[in-house]
Amino acid sequence: MPHIVIDKIKDFSYPQKIEDVEFLFKAENLVGVKTDSAKFLIKIIKKENGFLVKYDKITRPIISEIKKAYLAFVKLNEANIIFENIKGIKEKLPNKNLLNIEDDLSAIDIVEVGFGSGRHLVYLAKENRDKIILGIEIHKPSIEQVLKRIEHEKITNIRILNHDARIILSKIPSNRLSAIYVHFPVPWDKKPHRRVINKDFISESIRTLKQNGFLHLRTDSDNYFEYSLNEFLSFNKTELKVKKNMPYIVSSKYEDRWKKLNKDIYDIYMINHQISKELVENFDFSFEKRLKGLDFTPKVYDNFVIHIEKIFKIDSEKELIRLTLGNFNRPEHVYILNKEVPEYFKAPAPIKENYLAHLELKRLFNGISKSE
Repeated sequence: MPHIVIDKIKDFSYPQKIEDVEFLFKAENLVGVKTDSAKFLIKIIKKENGFLVKYDKITRPIISEIKKAYLAFVKLNEANIIFENIKGIKEKLPNKNLLNIEDDLSAIDIVEVGFGSGRHLVYLAKENRDKIILGIEIHKPSIEQVLKRIEHEKITNIRILNHDARIILSKIPSNRLSAIYVHFPVPWDKKPHRRVINKDFISESIRTLKQNGFLHLRTDSDNYFEYSLNEFLSFNKTELKVKKNMPYIVSSKYEDRWKKLNKDIYDIYMINHQISKELVENFDFSFEKRLKGLDFTPKVYDNFVIHIEKIFKIDSEKELIRLTLGNFNRPEHVYILNKEVPEYFKAPAPIKENYLAHLELKRLFNGISKSE
């Protein structure tokens, strides 16, 4: 982790500004920092030989902004650097094919969930050169492998997202996708709530698919096949095509392995015939008044969680709240600057679960009823 150790910290009031770096407030051992292109926190820890200065992982910016803030903080405190490990660190340029949760997904045509080694994902891209293919994967080594491959093969129509597919679908416009592929997902027999295929995922698939678009599940798990089939059949109107041990145009490394073991392989195609309402996103993450009566008990709901973890005092009128909120399986860690009219230090990603958690947070600690 890039950090420095300095010999002293001066006692002064905030805010302060050095060149184009603003130091907004001090909340116990955290300092709010704002540059032209970033907003983040740095942490100050007293050591035997001085003061350790390092960035807060939750609000981590790019390396160039970290370096700028560290050097400005040294000047602000008229300090000397005892140790640093930042000079030799080179900026890792962002990969244009690697998206994040805030990015616009309105141009996506086809989605593959859990692409693994990327064989099928690359096949889709080469067969559909006029379409944008989104691969969603939570396994980072698989992501790195596929990013290197598409760069080497000069494939320009693949985008990658490291996130939970059940959340990502909720950001894609209605009636947009021609296909969604879920090949050999983890069965999660002992933790069925973690399965990709569930009623919510199927509903979002129907909403995002064009008419005659399809969701294709391919699995070697008897249990997952039977469970998924029942989930599909629970919908009032549905067209399904089911296959067993039929060859597919691309064989994944998992499929190669299962064939050697003579395992059965199942396919379920759900064909969509519905035209869905347009997706309306109006996520207002603002507050009306100071949050009060805070407690540290985790609040768990059907689709989201809220957990206030720690409160850092700034002064008699302000405090910084660190909390977890959002989707139960992929919550976000955020900070709220709690004052007369609170605000997120950095707003949560604009997704439904985060917004629902935000509304409930206000209801719990601001006296706002659910009807409001």
